[in-house]
Amino acid sequence: MGIYDDLLPLKSQGSLLSKLKPLEPEKLQQLIDRYPALPSDYLSFLATIGVGQIGQAQYVIYSGLGEPDFVYGNPVPPQLEKIILFGDDFQGFNAGFQTDSWEVVEIDPLDRRVDVVAPDFETFIRQTIGALM
Repeated sequence: MGIYDDLLPLKSQGSLLSKLKPLEPEKLQQLIDRYPALPSDYLSFLATIGVGQIGQAQYVIYSGLGEPDFVYGNPVPPQLEKIILFGDDFQGFNAGFQTDSWEVVEIDPLDRRVDVVAPDFETFIRQTIGALM
């Protein structure tokens, strides 16, 4: 039994997670090769639940990880140097991992303040899904 099996019913047609598609094994392996310390709860979510849009453009889980310069340009603000991004809320708040602790952080789009919002991906994604239900 997987850690996200209880979320599988939310993938049925028209449900909150119905637009998510499991990440292809090759792309998953590319992520692991590039970031060997990626948390297993994040990898498990990508493999079993998937990537893409949650709900009606309420949240998105990227099909890969983004470096902060992709969103915030160069030079990267110092507080973002050890962050890799995995999703956003379509309103400017990006979420990602603090790579020295693997805690989940959100970045405020106005002042680029970084706030730890969850100790791990599983906690974060369950809170996010719960808030959107």
